[in-house]
Amino acid sequence: MFFFVSGYCQKIPIIGYMGVPEQNISVDNYKVMKDAGFSISLMNFSNLNNAINALDTAQKAGIQLILFFPQLHSEPQINIPKIKNHPALYGYFIGDEPFPSDFNNFLKYIDIIKTYDDSHKFYINLNPMYAPKERFDGVNYEDYISQAINKLPFSFVSFDHYPLVGNKIRKEFYENLEIINRQSQKYNKPFWAFACSTIHFDYLKPELAGLKLQQFGNLVYGAQGLQYFTYWTMTSDPNWIKDNYSYSIVDDKGQPTSTYNIVKIINEQVQRLAWVFAGAKSDAVFHTGNNIPAGTKKLTSLPKHFSSFSTKGQDALIAYMSNGAKEFIIIQNKSLSQDLNLTYKLNFSLEKVENKSGKITTLFSKRKYNDIILPGDILIFVREK
Repeated sequence: MFFFVSGYCQKIPIIGYMGVPEQNISVDNYKVMKDAGFSISLMNFSNLNNAINALDTAQKAGIQLILFFPQLHSEPQINIPKIKNHPALYGYFIGDEPFPSDFNNFLKYIDIIKTYDDSHKFYINLNPMYAPKERFDGVNYEDYISQAINKLPFSFVSFDHYPLVGNKIRKEFYENLEIINRQSQKYNKPFWAFACSTIHFDYLKPELAGLKLQQFGNLVYGAQGLQYFTYWTMTSDPNWIKDNYSYSIVDDKGQPTSTYNIVKIINEQVQRLAWVFAGAKSDAVFHTGNNIPAGTKKLTSLPKHFSSFSTKGQDALIAYMSNGAKEFIIIQNKSLSQDLNLTYKLNFSLEKVENKSGKITTLFSKRKYNDIILPGDILIFVREK
């Protein structure tokens, strides 16, 4: 028995960090971005006129902007009134990967903007857990996040963590998500998280399984916005070239790379499942397998509603989420290369979400089931509370 979910209009914001550059502003370039499932382009501009041109052009393609240009600092009383009512303005870029010693300056800047526009969002992206210790001014990582949330009136907690280095998962990835989720819930602030979508340093060419592992991992830990670094292949500075930035979602002329179709597939899947994740709370996350990440919890008992449950010893993530009157049990395959063979029986009837089509199938108690979860992908069970 199956049916389709209908009547849901929630969307997950999807952000292209380093979106369309000012020298490449065109309706066509923003439409290419929109067609890949993006709703927001984050980019800095050199002056007011270029920012307004980008806002006007993005609006025609259905994209909004998070932006900065120098005159926002130097002459906010003149420049902010000229853009604050633009329908394509999503918010203001305040800063990236700040030290705690930067917080006071950021706060002053936000207060100035709020004098002229208190209706838009403020974007600050925080450091990942693996950043050099000196970036935290002597405090531990969780205190750094807590101080940032307490000090800065940003609209959501954004942080970057690129977990796939040399095709292996950083040991801090899931602990970082645990901390962000914990602090997000403590202070009732939603959080946005990243996937690395470009070659640079030791980060390899983006692949489907790796991007799914990142973005669905973010979602099951409660992320309410997904970001990609970068959207555009950046070659405007010698450092970008030196660090071998390549295979971003589009190239340095705005043409889709092989990464584009991968990201489009994932973004479409995310929005089909937005009724699950938008506004959801991540209640608990457990891990299975031989390698339980530091700072996380091992699954030591059967998941709720299951009379038997086996991942055959493979690494998996089991998340309990709630959203309105519904509760979800979500299984993610943490392998980048191997399918996960999940076998189980239920104590109670549950519904299973087929995440590619949106089809929902009713599963019955006492019957044995077997499902294959592809690398990085998820399987969702749902029932009314």
